[in-house]
Amino acid sequence: MKIPRFSNAIGNLDEDLVEVAAECKKKQNHLLKLGSIAACFAVIIVVGALVLPSLLGGEPTPGGTNDRYKDINIMAGESGIVWPWEYQTVFEKYTEVTIDGIVYRSHGRLVSEELLGDLIGTYTVLGIDEIEGDRYTEKFEVYQLKYADKSQLVAVRMEGSCYTFKRDNYEPPHTLGELFKLVDLPKAIELKRFSVNGDSPNKKHYTLSNDDYVWEVLAGCENAPFVEDEKWVAHDREYYSFTITSETLGVYKVAMYVTVDGYLWTNAFNYQYLFNIGEDAASKIIKYAKENSTEAEYEPYQNTIVGKITEITDEYILLDDSILCANPDDGITYKILLNDLRISRYAESGAIRVGENVQITYEGEIDESNTIDSAISASDVVISGGDVLIPE
Repeated sequence: MKIPRFSNAIGNLDEDLVEVAAECKKKQNHLLKLGSIAACFAVIIVVGALVLPSLLGGEPTPGGTNDRYKDINIMAGESGIVWPWEYQTVFEKYTEVTIDGIVYRSHGRLVSEELLGDLIGTYTVLGIDEIEGDRYTEKFEVYQLKYADKSQLVAVRMEGSCYTFKRDNYEPPHTLGELFKLVDLPKAIELKRFSVNGDSPNKKHYTLSNDDYVWEVLAGCENAPFVEDEKWVAHDREYYSFTITSETLGVYKVAMYVTVDGYLWTNAFNYQYLFNIGEDAASKIIKYAKENSTEAEYEPYQNTIVGKITEITDEYILLDDSILCANPDDGITYKILLNDLRISRYAESGAIRVGENVQITYEGEIDESNTIDSAISASDVVISGGDVLIPE
């Protein structure tokens, strides 16, 4: 039986971090189609300096909460919006290409020019309008990637930027050694951060000083067999969870587990890959990680801010977080620039409005003037506790 696919959007999150509320909020808009997870909520609990991540692992304020905030609950909606064709970016529109009988799909992850290999050719890339059912095609240049066999990964140049496309067919390697031949893992992946027995804020988090020895041990496990076990989970084992972000693989903060009982698991290849590396190899990796790391702060999956929208223009959104503050005078007004289609479409379509409480997700940093120029999404929130209940 085919192993179920894991969503890369979820990444390196523990099951115990995700709390789904019993009720769902439905927001109607004739321009939007809601996906299968439409309007479900994840609960963020804000207590002093404690933040439990929302469904996508974000924090409701830059750098976490501080003494400004009340003890409150934030229910952050994940709309699962399927945007109309005209509202989509090029990498959202065109996501499938077939080369020599192999189907590749994209998750919209950028890849740097320095990681590109030779030009393979110009190929037809398919896009499907999920609302209207129409099919579109466009020709784009396809390149090899330096650290991956083209049977596994390629890069497609679209509107001046390149995106990783990953083999979609389920054909896992028979051994770990075979995977090393298909992808130069030590060069495609840098192992920096890890945690022990989970990735929640209350777990211990560490930064690895150097990952060479880890890859050396794994390279020596070339005969480690692939294990096809749909029921296998790490959460009833003792394990170390390494965070993986890789442009070559087109993944952001997914996971690689090394368990004390000798397994290596990752969700970096569209499907879960599980290898039995043996207890000896696992113990070497774990011992090295313990002795060659420093303790680090918890790092959320994504950065977010929460507040009330006070103004929407063609160029920006103003978001005031006073509602979260113990003293409203301590509130901050953030200016979210609408210079990316992924955020501007929320305002243009009416998916968010002045007076609503929302969570804004962003990728970069907030400057000294509290301006965000890298926002990518928005979602409704319901705030309760701290002597406040904000209606929908």
